[in-house]
Amino acid sequence: MINDTTSSLPLALSEVYFGFVKHPPKSVLGPRIQRGVEFIYLLSGRIDIVVGGQTYTLLPGHMALQLPQREEQFFFHREQQTEHSWCQLDFQYCPKELTDQLAKLPVVLPVTQEVEQLMELGLNVTSTQTVNNRKILFRLGETLLQYYQEIANLDICARPQPASRIIRAATQYMQNQYTQNIQLEHLAQASHCSVNHLINQFKTNFNMTPMRYLWRLRIERSEGLLRHTDLPISLISEQCGFASAFHFSRMFKQKHQLSPSQYRQKKQTRV
Repeated sequence: MINDTTSSLPLALSEVYFGFVKHPPKSVLGPRIQRGVEFIYLLSGRIDIVVGGQTYTLLPGHMALQLPQREEQFFFHREQQTEHSWCQLDFQYCPKELTDQLAKLPVVLPVTQEVEQLMELGLNVTSTQTVNNRKILFRLGETLLQYYQEIANLDICARPQPASRIIRAATQYMQNQYTQNIQLEHLAQASHCSVNHLINQFKTNFNMTPMRYLWRLRIERSEGLLRHTDLPISLISEQCGFASAFHFSRMFKQKHQLSPSQYRQKKQTRV
């Protein structure tokens, strides 16, 4: 179990920013000395990272943690373009306690889709000019560090399984559009693959079809609305993408053996 190190960050941080870059095949970056703490999230391709003479391989769906004052060099995929995003945390001074704790973490970890979304949010906030984004970026950097620590604390068998870019694209599309009438063809188009290939990918990764995954997502969204709002069941059904309140109730019972109203009453009674 790694102790929480984020409590000492606010006073020590001087800057946090996010970026995205594409590297052509056979590219090399460095050697260089890392000035702060950097998280590198790989979207496509491959990076072999050499730190202190040891090589770590970063594959899509994984994140690497780079520590201050370490010499590092990056070798990118020899045959295809490599795409990655990053978060850089720079410090007025880097507390020794922080460095010591981070050194105990794995250099490379598989991460969840929420971490990918956090990186995307960081990119958007970094480029915004409508608000003073400095404090917001600090909080996002701290949150990313906390996420990384929590994943590191999981047993290896409990850590997230990296998904292919096809799966990530399809699930992202569902999360953004689940209130709409989504068809398999829409998901395949968003994932740049055939319908059959998409179905095979979901069965391999989740042991279910894309549409079953979508219904599960809609049920999960409805659970939050049932627990935390007083919205009518019919409105929740509509907002979560169900064809009708009857269809919503039938799908909900399949998972919980309770109707939506019974589920709401049970959860609110506990509170």
